[in-house]
Amino acid sequence: MLTNDQYAESAIFDALEGGIIVLDLHERIVNWNAWMTSASGQSFETVYGKTLSEIFPGLMFRRLASAIKLALESGASTGISNALNSSPLPLRTRSRRKLLHDIKVSPIGSSPITACLVFITDVTMATHREQYLRDQQKARYNAVVESAPDVIITIDGAGCIQMANPAAVSQFGYTLNELTGKDAAILFDERSDWPTTWRTAVESSTPVQSKELIAIHKDGSLSYVEASASRWNIGARALVTVILRNITERRAINLALRASEAAARNSAAALADLNQSLEQRVEQRTAQLMNAEEALRQSQKMEAIGQLTGGIAHDFNNLLQGITGSLHVTQKLIALGRIGETDRFLKAAIDSAYRAASLTHRLLAFSRQQPIDPRPLNVNELITSMEELLRRTIGETVQMNFTAADSLWLIRCDANQLENAILNLAINARDAMPDGGTLTIEMSNKILDSAEAALRELQPGEHVRLIVKDTGEGMPAEVRARVFEPFFTTKAIGKGTGLGLSMIYGFVKQSNGSVLIESEVGKGTSIEVCLPRYQGNLDVEATDETNPRESRAGLDEVVLVVEDEGVVRLLVVEVLKELGYYALEAQNGASAVQILESRQRIDLLITDLGLPDISGNEVARIGIANRKNLKVLFMTGYAEKAASNSFLQEGMEIITKPFPMDLLAERIRSMIETR
Repeated sequence: MLTNDQYAESAIFDALEGGIIVLDLHERIVNWNAWMTSASGQSFETVYGKTLSEIFPGLMFRRLASAIKLALESGASTGISNALNSSPLPLRTRSRRKLLHDIKVSPIGSSPITACLVFITDVTMATHREQYLRDQQKARYNAVVESAPDVIITIDGAGCIQMANPAAVSQFGYTLNELTGKDAAILFDERSDWPTTWRTAVESSTPVQSKELIAIHKDGSLSYVEASASRWNIGARALVTVILRNITERRAINLALRASEAAARNSAAALADLNQSLEQRVEQRTAQLMNAEEALRQSQKMEAIGQLTGGIAHDFNNLLQGITGSLHVTQKLIALGRIGETDRFLKAAIDSAYRAASLTHRLLAFSRQQPIDPRPLNVNELITSMEELLRRTIGETVQMNFTAADSLWLIRCDANQLENAILNLAINARDAMPDGGTLTIEMSNKILDSAEAALRELQPGEHVRLIVKDTGEGMPAEVRARVFEPFFTTKAIGKGTGLGLSMIYGFVKQSNGSVLIESEVGKGTSIEVCLPRYQGNLDVEATDETNPRESRAGLDEVVLVVEDEGVVRLLVVEVLKELGYYALEAQNGASAVQILESRQRIDLLITDLGLPDISGNEVARIGIANRKNLKVLFMTGYAEKAASNSFLQEGMEIITKPFPMDLLAERIRSMIETR
């Protein structure tokens, strides 16, 4: 007889909504609730002490048997989900229909395990409801496609038909088997731009709308269709659904209407004269508008050229005055025998010449044509090395803050150009804060998504961002829109050339980066430079301080100089003689090739890139073909190919005119000594 507690536990056990089976360590049933009695049709007294295989003889339920064994041996719980029309146990609902159920098997007790609990959940209604909803949705979709009067086909990424509705079969005259798997191009005349239509749909998430195509039927007849296409995906596979609406009749009606309208116009001579007059007026007006537009473009072009040449003329005339005036005074002093007084005038001429060269470099930077020397670079280290220079430059009234990023990525650009850019931005910020303020320089890693990359005209991905911002006066929208124009400046005459920001813009663009500016009057200015991440490592130059190299000049080294400008050639040869090298001269590429193809010893080739007959690059190629270890130093004043240095190979370097003679000597010595 059951105690009160046992009776209460039994009542709760039988009242649970779900089946419960308790198995002992020999997988024999020791308990079984009322739900199981109802679902199986067997009472607890009948099944007690038996295994599940004895109660349901011949039943294959490997997953359940494995789960029970796992629970008893290892103590792990396992769930067994129901698949439609397939259940681990042959159970029935109260209406005696097949019952669909999920099963969870769990051990009872731990260390040791004393039994195993099998809990069964009825999912019959939920499973049938889910299947019913899927069937209804599929049926509605199929009904729409099957009954649609328009042709509906589905093609894959290769343009092959995967599905076609009855309208496609009836309108084109093919059977369904003849269409399935075939290239959809068989449905369109060669004059139709079908390939572009489906490729656009495959490659773009934007649907193709209402494109007119010429369809060709199985019997060779033609019709006009209006095509719409949109892409969808199954996993990673792209598919395109194409809807073709027959517009042959509508098109014929439109043509007939236009023909009728033309006939009506032709029926009245006065109306025809009026039409002719109107057409002539339209043509005249169109010509006038085109002339006005061309005049406006020419005016804008001349305004831009005028601004550019005016800025160049102003600065270059000042620089030329310094050069010619200093040389003229030097000439007079030499004639008077006062040679000791010439140094300061010669220095003034040289300084003016270098400033002219700097102005040229800035113009080339804006046009992205200056030769650059890109190398792997850590921006944190670069700005840290500039800190003292920047603080001296901006003065004591401006507070400067650095915000460096931890583990900042590397970039690849010309370090000198980046230093100049940062210095220019700092000077502009200082000038915008005449009464003092705060200058902040921030460095950070930035991953650009598609929208952010499009705003900056960059490729999405990893970039390094440098932001220079101030708390200064800010600028109005009309000034902000022009800050990157060459020679545009709001500073007083003599206070700036207007090339600083345009030089930064050109250098950053040449380095595959972007520049954004944000500014508001009274709220300061922020300029962002964004450059792509470099995936390699920093270059490490090996040095051996214990064995410094000694100059090898005087060991019969021979240098071939190729330069069509006689004065430049004379200067280079003079430098070579001072260094102790033997110099050969060629005033054009053809003469240089003859020397390079001879047996004459040549240790270094120095050539201008812009020769009048054969390019310096071609001369170098011929020279290396005859002398595999030949080193080449290119000279250039301006050359579009030199802007990226992409043509440089190992053993080649480039130097930009005008260059100091000391720098030329250093380059020559370095290249020859490292042979």
